[in-house]
Amino acid sequence: MNRTLNKRIFPFVWPWQGKGGETLSLRQFITTKSFTILYLIIIWSLIRVLGFASTWDCRSTWQLALQCDYAFWIRNLSTEPLMFTRNLFTTPFIHNGLDHILFVSVLGFLLMVQSYETHFGTRKTIIMFFLAYLIVAPFFAALYSLAINFYPGSEFLNYVMSRNWVGGSIGMFQLYGALATLSRRPLIMLAAPVVFETFNLLVIEIHPQISIMHLTCTFVGYGLSSGINTK
Repeated sequence: MNRTLNKRIFPFVWPWQGKGGETLSLRQFITTKSFTILYLIIIWSLIRVLGFASTWDCRSTWQLALQCDYAFWIRNLSTEPLMFTRNLFTTPFIHNGLDHILFVSVLGFLLMVQSYETHFGTRKTIIMFFLAYLIVAPFFAALYSLAINFYPGSEFLNYVMSRNWVGGSIGMFQLYGALATLSRRPLIMLAAPVVFETFNLLVIEIHPQISIMHLTCTFVGYGLSSGINTK
């Protein structure tokens, strides 16, 4: 899709709209935003059945144990490579708190993801979303697994290696970055998550690993989509 087709800085659309701003019928809504709808149904259904996951507690209940088995553990890259690969496709559907799932659902899917899906289609949305887990997540897993051998006393490395990482946030940030290729001012759009993550680090005090992954996926998404759109 050519960037000139959208003149806005932030090319978002409302969930009930098409890419031209037109109001969608129910059939059009389901057709054009099917990945967004299916993802939201799955994650909220899992919460209803299993409850929230835990980044540390994998023994208290069978629900926590089950979700831990399908979460993203960096250590599994070397100890359980087949499980590591399988969980790249399951961890996006697991969430560990109400704030976590609301952030992904509202800011992520009802704003970023469905906007991308409206502009680019469901197939490209699914591919771009999971590429965050197939490219960025394994890259950092390999980087941290290698680094821990040289810096075994690192508090940062031991923390990221000892817990699991779940949720759809890196996928949604990658789609956000890809959506920036439609922006009239892509640098402004790409700067927004930098400001957002700086606020998270300095004020909310989230772990740096989360911001690192979010920002990396944003720029990887932009780079991948730019390459596709110039072909």
